[in-house]
Amino acid sequence: MLITEPTVEEKNTEKKLIAIIVTVALHVFLGIIFILVTVVPALRDEPEIVAKIVSTERGDDMKMEKRTVMKQIKQASNTSAASPIAKMVRANSVAKMVAPKTAKVTEGPIGLGQGEFGAGFGASSAGMGSGVSFFGSRSSGRRFLFVLDHSASMNIEQEELRNRELKKALFNLPKGVQYQVMLFGGGGLFAEPGWDGKHINGEFIVTDPGRRKYLFKPFRGVEDWEFVGDDSELPKAKWLPVSKSNIDRTLSVLDDIEKFLGTDWAIALKIGHLMRPPPDVIFFMSDGSGGNAPRPILEINRRYGSPIINTFAMQTTAGAKSFFEIAKGTGGEFVIVNRDGKPVKVNDPNEVGF
Repeated sequence: MLITEPTVEEKNTEKKLIAIIVTVALHVFLGIIFILVTVVPALRDEPEIVAKIVSTERGDDMKMEKRTVMKQIKQASNTSAASPIAKMVRANSVAKMVAPKTAKVTEGPIGLGQGEFGAGFGASSAGMGSGVSFFGSRSSGRRFLFVLDHSASMNIEQEELRNRELKKALFNLPKGVQYQVMLFGGGGLFAEPGWDGKHINGEFIVTDPGRRKYLFKPFRGVEDWEFVGDDSELPKAKWLPVSKSNIDRTLSVLDDIEKFLGTDWAIALKIGHLMRPPPDVIFFMSDGSGGNAPRPILEINRRYGSPIINTFAMQTTAGAKSFFEIAKGTGGEFVIVNRDGKPVKVNDPNEVGF
């Protein structure tokens, strides 16, 4: 048999056939990529229900909380002028952005109200200020001061509610912000190891970690006290950066310090306003009227940084108008913590009750 070499024409035909096959395969591949990039995400752009179990903190019962999470897809603005390859390049160049979790506010049972701002020392910094929630009232800032009633009239249930809510608020503070906690009655001290207060002969003597003493005494009854000394000599403390160790130390003090006689709002808030730098937000909680008019408190607020003051009446309507006026005058909110532990925001102090 005679074997001949392929002719030039046969070679050219074979090359053309291979080129056609490669071209078709390439277009099919690009078509599949185009479908995956543009069509599939659109079909999947549906609400996704995410459920999580949360504790009401009033027992061992657990509830299922559902949240709807919407996926966002940035669509191309001019699809008619773009080729499939251009669409594919643009779609793949869009960076995925994950929004930080934000604190949820509710008027439901305590334990369901403050979500996951920062996911427990929130992974985001607070360079532009971050939010925190306390008994359903949420404010943003960099420095948060909790001024909490620690007077003898606070019962065990009220203390437990206060401590549980404070713990939740502190552990949900985003990393990068600062906080401080002050306890007050007829005088005030900071919830840090080393601070102490004792009643001697009807007067209240506060001692700081450096063993410096501060004297408070009743002026016109147990709800009106005065500090013996100049305002510049009132108790002072540094802002604490958010950390587990700092928060654990703060919470440990709540169980160690005995409750105080008297309830004086003005002294407590003056100590808070004089912190340096001043707070951005004050969460002020009391179990009743402190016998102090709102006007002097608001004047101090305007003089020292004008922080927002959110006010909280612990299971009482006493002093509702003063609570409301202080909150309204500083851009804050007034909340009554009901007898069953539910925070109720008050827009009209003339219509409060249980």
